[in-house]
Amino acid sequence: MKEFVDNLKRDKARGNLAPHQIILLISLYNLNLENNSEILTIEELVSTFNKVWKENQDKFKTKNCNLGMPLKVFVNRGYLEIKIKEDIVDFRSKTELRSKITTIKINLELLRLFKNTEFSTYLKTRICI
Repeated sequence: MKEFVDNLKRDKARGNLAPHQIILLISLYNLNLENNSEILTIEELVSTFNKVWKENQDKFKTKNCNLGMPLKVFVNRGYLEIKIKEDIVDFRSKTELRSKITTIKINLELLRLFKNTEFSTYLKTRICI
């Protein structure tokens, strides 16, 4: 768990460590736990990401609550698979993501991490570390 989080590339946004990938992981964990499924919709993910962001926004300075780029990173690394209606041109556009992504599948590597009951608590300690 620690090694996985340490290996995430979390560029510094305006001098501070970007929390986006950790927030995405917490969101995916919460949805997997809540739905007991590795398949989710973009609407569920956007809603949960926004909720987790708001719950933790006092821990970081950035106000850019956008899940597009961490989502793209997770897809490119094989942590998630997305089914799309057509190619996504701009991952930063929530409107485009909502209109083009039909389903999101959490892959095995993340599902294994999610079996650890302390995963979410650990991630919350790592939002800005």
